[in-house]
Amino acid sequence: MQETFEKNPDFATLFKKSLSASRFGTYLSASASDEKSAIQLYQWNAKISQSLYIYLQAWEICLRNKMNDFFIWKYKEGWPYDQQKIVRNLKGDDRRRLTETIQRQERDKGVRPVSTSAIVADLTAGFWVSQLSGNYNHHSWRYNLVKVFAHETKLDQATAWAICNELLTLRNRIAHHEPVFQLPLNDRRDSLARIVSAMCPATSAFAEATCNFASIWSERPKPK
Repeated sequence: MQETFEKNPDFATLFKKSLSASRFGTYLSASASDEKSAIQLYQWNAKISQSLYIYLQAWEICLRNKMNDFFIWKYKEGWPYDQQKIVRNLKGDDRRRLTETIQRQERDKGVRPVSTSAIVADLTAGFWVSQLSGNYNHHSWRYNLVKVFAHETKLDQATAWAICNELLTLRNRIAHHEPVFQLPLNDRRDSLARIVSAMCPATSAFAEATCNFASIWSERPKPK
């Protein structure tokens, strides 16, 4: 990459402009105002984000499906439409997310009601993480958390929520192409491994086999 920029001196100016001064400024500040180092850090940030993407995908998909399995077990197949047992107990933002998802799916598919699986696939990661919070004691997580995290029976609700909430922040930053280099990424990587393994060893094995975080992590540019 650096060779390309060195051969085309105006590329650095064009690159900075395409990113915007404020976005590039984050990397410039972390690189002692050295433009070359800032571009290297930006590249590394993109590569480390890419290395975590498949693991985060595995976490999100596994979480929503495990949570859906639990909801079906506790509230029956049509739980998204069950006003008495679950919907009325959802907090404002989560009730809005569910309502908007149902409306969007019904509109797009032209049927009512739509399947639970269609709703589950469309709900945000934030909805699922929120269900692990202390706001939802009616899920009886003290006794039922094992339904979601069957392979780490000593995991408690508060820890599961804290881990998943941190991963949600990481997932959102990566999805919106934001800087992640300042986060404790080694710890987040360990949290991913722990929580995915707690849900499904097979999914964990898949994620481990496809994640190249360690090699990218070792390439992090040295700070000035």
